Amino acid sequence: MTTPLTALVFPDVEEMVVNQILDVLTYEAATVRPEGDAFTEALPFVQVSRIGGTRVTSTLEGRRLHDDARISLDVYAASRVGATDAMARVRAAVEQMQGTSRNGGYVLRTWEETGPAVRPEEPNSNVTRIGYTAGLRVRPA
Repeated sequence: MTTPLTALVFPDVEEMVVNQILDVLTYEAATVRPEGDAFTEALPFVQVSRIGGTRVTSTLEGRRLHDDARISLDVYAASRVGATDAMARVRAAVEQMQGTSRNGGYVLRTWEETGPAVRPEEPNSNVTRIGYTAGLRVRPA
């Protein structure tokens, strides 16, 4: 016999952000970076990783009402100019998620925790990586 859940099941915020980028932009995006030639062919590429966050605001019944997710977004491109341009678009796409539903979740709020910065890439690489950290407050749809 399966025990019923007494807590809310929250959506996969990484999946929500990846699908937003895929729907709004022409960039490839995923939680895992492609290998070898597939990576080069995917540029500009956006890697989305949840790096923490908490479920907050309990009700009297002990249920959690929303999840404050911290998301790291890394944009890889063939040049610094390309990475900077792609990052500007990625930031706008994530900000645009506020007030929308997708993948079983509703985005109550978005915010930026750290602005874009060059993140060192492998030595002797012809790829530039720029990343930033965003926050998304979500609840089940």
